[in-house]
Amino acid sequence: KFAELRRTDNIFETDNMDCYLKDRDRLQLSSWLGKECHFKLLYKISRDGGSPQTFHYLCDNKGPTVTIFYNTDNNVYGGYLSESWLSSGGWITDRSSFLFQFYSNSEWKPNKIPLKIREQNVLFYESNGPTFENLPSFEGNIEKTSNRFEMSTKGLFSGSYYNTGLKNAQSIANGHNNLTDLEVYLVKDGPAEPWREPPIWKSETLDSLKEFIRSFQPKEELNVPEVNILLVGQVGAGKSSVVNTINSIWKGEISTRSWAGSSEHSLTTSFTKFRISDPSTGTHLKFRLCDMRGLEETMDVKLEDIAFLLDGNLPNKYKFNPVARATKDTPGFIKDPTMKDMIHTVVFVIDGSNVEVMPDGIIKKLKDIKDMLIDRDVPVLVLVTKIDKVCNDVDKDVEEVYFSNAVKKTVDKVSDVIAIPRSHVLPVKNYEKERTLQNNISILAMEALKQALLFCQDFLENQS
Repeated sequence: KFAELRRTDNIFETDNMDCYLKDRDRLQLSSWLGKECHFKLLYKISRDGGSPQTFHYLCDNKGPTVTIFYNTDNNVYGGYLSESWLSSGGWITDRSSFLFQFYSNSEWKPNKIPLKIREQNVLFYESNGPTFENLPSFEGNIEKTSNRFEMSTKGLFSGSYYNTGLKNAQSIANGHNNLTDLEVYLVKDGPAEPWREPPIWKSETLDSLKEFIRSFQPKEELNVPEVNILLVGQVGAGKSSVVNTINSIWKGEISTRSWAGSSEHSLTTSFTKFRISDPSTGTHLKFRLCDMRGLEETMDVKLEDIAFLLDGNLPNKYKFNPVARATKDTPGFIKDPTMKDMIHTVVFVIDGSNVEVMPDGIIKKLKDIKDMLIDRDVPVLVLVTKIDKVCNDVDKDVEEVYFSNAVKKTVDKVSDVIAIPRSHVLPVKNYEKERTLQNNISILAMEALKQALLFCQDFLENQS
């Protein structure tokens, strides 16, 4: 869903979003381009400043774009470039380029303005903002004065390069090019609407998620100081990497708490409860991520051991034995567990790139565990990892996750196989090849952790 626009004193405003592009505008652009498209905001002059260098830094080498001018008289118009913006090259020829009009004095009057002269119609130059023949923007740095950005009017809608027909600068822009804002959007192939509402990919979103997690407190009357979240998954699915990813986000840099990597058998051999520290408070967060041996078809974890884990009988650092289950005589066995020893939510971790070939034995094991959870009223959440291997667009930009049909199909497949609601299946990407933290990867991980904590809260409320 996209924010609705309102106008105050002739200035476009928007709630909860940085961009002004409305659903109707997006659909109209897709129609003109002859394919389903969605749009990602790259540059916004009121937010990023009127510097050509900033514009080129944010927009060069990204792919096709639309540039939208928001005129102070509530005229909205712009231009489409089928190539990437560049900082050099001078006037170039883009035969697929066109100009357009959305609104005329606040009224919806969409109009595509095609090329008339198919040569040297777009300017690539480091000292200029986005510049088309018949639609200039700015040269050199530009500041906002008297609540407007005064753009160039040289050749504005003169019809010399783009066929404006009977229209001109007066009828399209009221004879001036003074703007309240200017935006540049990357044009991406794919559905105009996301298959699931995406978060706002900003540092404020990550901060808000971390604040929720930081302030999370289990129910005091149940004497549960920390909730226990058990990670369950096939060998190589990324359980231990989930621990490392969440720890890295809170530490502020890439770190490793649990062994992760590729191996024939599980690198994790013991049941381990990980506490995560919050550097801003110097205390531990009120949850523990519980890692366990990965599921295999041969050297596998006994279902009896998993039952003991769920019920709180097995101690921290219990070492799994693939050929023998735990008993009441196992060292450290907790004979009378309390609520704080139990597992409060289980998270299945599933390799998204491996869903179609997941062994039947692993699927059966996950379903058997789910039956045990149902008997105990323990919630289950599923994290689909390695989404960058599911979709090339997501590999290039994680923010494409909710526009990716491949990821959607993977989520749907996992939901069908495990037989749980699709809303309980969350796509994530662990930190694996990255050397620095990225907001988009961190936001997906923190959204998943928040959901797991909410499920823990549901479990404890049911128990109380």
